[in-house]
Amino acid sequence: MEEDKVASILNKALQEKADALSEYEAKEILSALGIPTCREKLVDFYADQELCAAAKEIGYPVVLKACGRKITHKTERGLVYLNIPSQDVLLKVAKEIREKVSQDEIEGLLVQEMLMARRELMIGYIWDELFGPCVVFGLGGILTEVLDDVTFRLAPLKEKEAQAMLDDIKASKILDYFRGEEPVNHTALSQILLNLSKLEKIEEISSVDLNPVVIYQGRPIVVDALVTLNSRKVPLAFNKDDVPIGLPVPKELWPYLFQPQKIAIVGFSRNITHPGHLIWKSIREIGFQGKIYLVNPKIKEYEGYPVYPSIIEIPEQVETVFVCVAAPMVAQVIKEAGAKGVRWLIVISSGFSELGTKEGRELEKELLVLARECGVRLIGPNCMGICCPKGGLAFFPQQRSVPGTVSFFSQSGSIASFYEIGMQDLNIPVAKLISLGNSLDIGPEEILTYLKDDPDTEIITGYLEGAKKPRNLLNVLREITKPVIIYKAGKSKSGERAVVSHTGALAGTPRLWDGLFKQTGVISVDSVEELNEATAAFYYFKDKRFSGNKIAVITGQGGAGVSAADACDEFGFILASLSEETRQKLQKIIPGAGTSIKNPVDLGFSSTKKEAFQQAIFIIAHDPGVDLLLVIGGAPTFLGRQPFLFEEFATWVGEIAPQIEKPIAACLVVSSLTQEAYQILYRHKIPVFGTVQRAIRALSRWYNYLNRQKEGE
Repeated sequence: MEEDKVASILNKALQEKADALSEYEAKEILSALGIPTCREKLVDFYADQELCAAAKEIGYPVVLKACGRKITHKTERGLVYLNIPSQDVLLKVAKEIREKVSQDEIEGLLVQEMLMARRELMIGYIWDELFGPCVVFGLGGILTEVLDDVTFRLAPLKEKEAQAMLDDIKASKILDYFRGEEPVNHTALSQILLNLSKLEKIEEISSVDLNPVVIYQGRPIVVDALVTLNSRKVPLAFNKDDVPIGLPVPKELWPYLFQPQKIAIVGFSRNITHPGHLIWKSIREIGFQGKIYLVNPKIKEYEGYPVYPSIIEIPEQVETVFVCVAAPMVAQVIKEAGAKGVRWLIVISSGFSELGTKEGRELEKELLVLARECGVRLIGPNCMGICCPKGGLAFFPQQRSVPGTVSFFSQSGSIASFYEIGMQDLNIPVAKLISLGNSLDIGPEEILTYLKDDPDTEIITGYLEGAKKPRNLLNVLREITKPVIIYKAGKSKSGERAVVSHTGALAGTPRLWDGLFKQTGVISVDSVEELNEATAAFYYFKDKRFSGNKIAVITGQGGAGVSAADACDEFGFILASLSEETRQKLQKIIPGAGTSIKNPVDLGFSSTKKEAFQQAIFIIAHDPGVDLLLVIGGAPTFLGRQPFLFEEFATWVGEIAPQIEKPIAACLVVSSLTQEAYQILYRHKIPVFGTVQRAIRALSRWYNYLNRQKEGE
């Protein structure tokens, strides 16, 4: 990039208090960035002789436009004339342009070469108040907003990220052979995205709109450009007041949060529904091995535990404190914690920015200022707490004490609870559950930085409402090599408002979040149910590897097979073609009537006979054209007086699974009757789903993740 040239153009415009550059100036910026533009000449507004000479040099037909910093919507104002064939027509349209604009907004006439092209794209750059500099790519022309086929990424881009953007629009096939025209030079097109992303270092540019970018003889060429100017926006009041958010957490502090030896509960209560009491009960039930100190100036003793009037009165050093007092009292607790040398405060208390009031925001801001002054770190406020079976921590009773390998962070306490219950139903033990609440001090960025290197965590999952510094999130996600599955809420306008009222977080533009996730390889899901299902696929298949996306579907009902075929097409799986040898083997064990030996394989009543059922699975699994299997259980079938039940189906699948190296998933569609069958399958390390579509969607997320990992090697 020719930085001096760019700086000169921008400085001149800003000194003259311009809000935008003229198209000619914008093209000069592009030239300095190495972005190809059409041939053009800027001529004096009234110089007909100069105008004709420019058109002759470029060669007819030409395009004529009004050019000026104040002219930002030329097409809408009728200031663009295309395909001008001759000098006579050129002079005529020049006169028409002069009649449509005033002298104070025009700087000249722009004569351009006329490029005949069928394909029009748009490439852009925006400065978002939350995400910062971003690049956009999609279909262009005058119908860009109507077509609405665009994708975003945060700048600066890496080469692979730019290339991925080309495949990310719905109409990506337009970049291939198109109506007799040669395919687009993908390298040249992605290079424009890369070069444009270099503007992230230039604070004076607010947005760039390159529309259209035409495809001429396979090459992308910019024919129109708009650059708007602005200073950078500061999204959060915290930044304005120089309160350091996003302060890194020293590695040596984390063990005090997840495996403390001495904890205190400030605001303990005899009331069994009070958060202070629930935390105490939960920690005892899960098996905390350290010392617990209770704090409440109105209570002297409870069930043999002395209760202290304040943290200061506790006779020993305390590492972590749970805060369960009214919002106005939290500040005093922070001061006492600082004086006592406490490392962590987990603030359960609510009544802060989530209220959406000025008072709530100011009260919350005071907490962060005090925490920084006192040298303590905060989880919350407005959170549920932490569950870490290995460290003996829990935030509600009946949380499992067996440590696992899945860790979850959440900006919603209730969803953290629902997720843990869901993991119990899926028979998946957790390593850590962190309820972040309003994420005042410790947010998703800091937790992900820790989980990235946590030896107990193999799979990272999360419920995200917003982030104070998404670019920090981008940087840490780029470094994570573990699977990260996130449910991002607040994607709709109503959802965005709900997020603000829930935790005071900024939800951000949905498409920018989507772009960030694609940029970093995050598995993005759209509900808690999808989060649970994706977690199950990753957890139960963590020791498996797909060799491809060819799936075999085995069922006892034809309708389920048809549904599976539709789902495979939707989520990118291919129904495997079974070999002649496989079909011959199946014919010997499956009667012809009411069955099908083509994929999806319909076993009919053979699915109720153990030997035939297991043999069929074994035969299909060993077909070299099959990469994975989905076995679908049907409704209970009654043969005379002997019922074939879900439990038998689950047991038979579980028994044959160890003889098969390929991944096997199951589907049982009547969940109210199948809970025991689900648990049988889980004990055999087989994920099971409630519908065919949900099963294949979860499997596709795991397969796509492995594919991306393989491509990145």
